[in-house]
Amino acid sequence: MATNHIAAIHVLKSKLQLQDGDYRALLANLTGKTSSKDLTPTQRGAVRDHLQKLAERMGAVQPTRQRPYAAAKFDQVKAAASPKERKVWALWHQLGRDGVVRNTSAAALNAWVERTVQVSALRFATDVQLDVLIEALKAWQLRGGAA
Repeated sequence: MATNHIAAIHVLKSKLQLQDGDYRALLANLTGKTSSKDLTPTQRGAVRDHLQKLAERMGAVQPTRQRPYAAAKFDQVKAAASPKERKVWALWHQLGRDGVVRNTSAAALNAWVERTVQVSALRFATDVQLDVLIEALKAWQLRGGAA
C-alpha cells in the first residue's frame, strides 16, 4: 500500500505541475520531511489527500468518490483495495455464485462485515479483522451456507 500512496503522490505532483523544490517545500511544510520515502503511512495518506484536494480545486483531476463507496461496483473498488480486501470480495462473490449469498452488493457485504467484526465497512477493517473475515467466509463455504 505504501508504494500506491507514493505513486499517487508523484502522479498528483505531475498533474499539479509542481517543480521539485516546490514539492519538497510542500512535503516539509506538511510533514517536516522532504522525501515521500521517509514518510510514515499516515503521513503518506495525508500528503496524498492534500494533493488530491489541491488538484481537484485546480481542475487538474476529477473529484474522487463521486458516488458513495458502498454503491461503487466491484471493478472500481478492487483497484484501491488491499489483497486481503480483494480476497474477501472474491470469497463473497463465490458464495453468491454458489447460491449461498443472495445479495452480493457492496452494501450487503458491508452489512455482514459490520455484524462480523463491528466496523462499518470493509475498507475500515484492519489486517487482523480481514483475516477474521476471510476465515469466516471460508468456513461458510465449507458449511455449504448454513448460517
